[in-house]
Amino acid sequence: MNKTLTPLLVAGLLAGTTLSASAAVIDFTGGTVTRLDATTETTNNTVTWDNVDYYEENGFRLDFLPNAGSTGFATNVGNYYGAGNDVIHAHWATGNYGGVTAIEITKIGGGTFDLNYFILTSNTDFGGGAASGNEQAWIEGFAANVSTGAAVLLPPENWGFPATQIFLGSAFDAVDQVRFYVTNAVDCFGMDEFYIDQAPPTVPEPASLALLGIGLVGLLARRRRT
Repeated sequence: MNKTLTPLLVAGLLAGTTLSASAAVIDFTGGTVTRLDATTETTNNTVTWDNVDYYEENGFRLDFLPNAGSTGFATNVGNYYGAGNDVIHAHWATGNYGGVTAIEITKIGGGTFDLNYFILTSNTDFGGGAASGNEQAWIEGFAANVSTGAAVLLPPENWGFPATQIFLGSAFDAVDQVRFYVTNAVDCFGMDEFYIDQAPPTVPEPASLALLGIGLVGLLARRRRT
């Protein structure tokens, strides 16, 4: 059954972390965009590319579904918000601009990984604007096509920056696929800074969280596996 993990305030850091050989931060800069016409481009914090089929960086692939030929402007990677910072940005089929039904993360060549953290830059039913608060966008992990835990409801997020930090728990360890999807009317959906097989960044103190307006979702303090 799906559930929402409520925001948590955190006073310390994750301890005892051991990084694996595949540790990676996917920041959408310097990777390869493959577009629907099969041409490829390299992201550079300046250009934004639409009509994206999938994106690859540091041994991982982020794939828009359905596959090539049906999404068009719905799929974007690059400097989408004009802030000199590359992101991934989708327009869901339930909204006004696109036909995306899922976004999937996998390791190129197969294998499992731990997804620990990412930044949510947009999750709004109003394209280019503030979220309504009713958005139902989810993240779920899988191993061998079996769910590794209950899907997590992501918080609503206004279009663009600033963004919300998302910390993920043990249900996203040892997965071979992570899937994002929606179950109601959501239009714009953007993300950045995926931490894979690598400890999340430093958690701000509660007072800093209040000043920055940063929410924490699904943080489970735990010792990482080797």
